[in-house]
Amino acid sequence: MWRDRRVIVAGGTAGFGLVLARHLAAAGARPLVVGRSGEGVRRALETCERGPGGDRIRGVAADLGQAGEGGRVVGDALRILGGIDDLFFCVGRSGRARILDTGVDVLRDYLDANLLAAVELTRAAADDVAAARGHLVYVGSLAGKFVMPFMGPYSVAKSALAAYVDAVRVELAPRGAHVLLVAPGPIRRAADDPAADRAADRYAAEATAAGLPPEAHAPGGTTSLAQLDPDNLAARVLDACRRRTSELVVPGKARLLAGLVEWFPDAGRALLARATRRRG
Repeated sequence: MWRDRRVIVAGGTAGFGLVLARHLAAAGARPLVVGRSGEGVRRALETCERGPGGDRIRGVAADLGQAGEGGRVVGDALRILGGIDDLFFCVGRSGRARILDTGVDVLRDYLDANLLAAVELTRAAADDVAAARGHLVYVGSLAGKFVMPFMGPYSVAKSALAAYVDAVRVELAPRGAHVLLVAPGPIRRAADDPAADRAADRYAAEATAAGLPPEAHAPGGTTSLAQLDPDNLAARVLDACRRRTSELVVPGKARLLAGLVEWFPDAGRALLARATRRRG
């Protein structure tokens, strides 16, 4: 189903976005990966060359947090790929902080990275994706489903992204587009990820500076979730596109907990509190 599909993968030069781009290329798609720096794009393309379909991957540098950059990326995609069939948005910023210590400027930074970076790009690509009956896929987080200690600002931003995706779906699904929200737990970095050296202790300095306990340093915050295998998750995302489902929450036990929190708020939050090692 991906043969010769022209796909923008925003945030595709490292982390899970890069894994998705490689899976798409191996399936026959023609991904255009977007990263913030030219050096990051170069390193990603060098990594992709070693895998199946790597010669089909192209790249552009753009800071999607800046006005005009989303539209420019779509213009580059039209020039380089000849059109746009699908859009994968894998941009985001995680972090550790107490919400009551988080000021407006910091919270705005979280919203800029996790939500607002998607807006211009989505608007610019929406008509083309709808005409192709394509896919708009947004990688959110379990943090957008329920709030865990020391992850309040991130949860606010990812919850806002989830609401934005719902609004996009309301308008584009009747026009034939498939809109998918992916809400995963912490994802393990691929061994050959160009940014793998930043994965270890990535939250330690921030958490220590904020006076947070050691358990806040973990990839899942105060939860005991194991890190997801990125290749397995990418396969599940592409399968969700095949089935044109609206949401993919991984792992399954977190999906059940998110459902409990929504339908039985008090009982669900009591279970969530017991699932954390320490309250914030």
